[in-house]
Amino acid sequence: MSDIFALQLMQVPQVTDEAALAITSLYPTLLSLAKAYTMLDRDRPAQEEMLKNKSGMVNTGASKNIFKLIWAEG
Repeated sequence: MSDIFALQLMQVPQVTDEAALAITSLYPTLLSLAKAYTMLDRDRPAQEEMLKNKSGMVNTGASKNIFKLIWAEG
């Protein structure tokens, strides 16, 4: 797990420590998370909810905020 990546995620609004750790257990790097988003083939609603759907530790707001950050919309 990348501690730096987890710390970065914790700076995103609505992302708790527990959510950041859950995300980094699924996607240990920013690149692996970005690749997972691209696998959804520009399905914006699916991309925004991907992390919420993958982990019960991530709420809807956090999932959307992380997606927006990764895609530089935040």
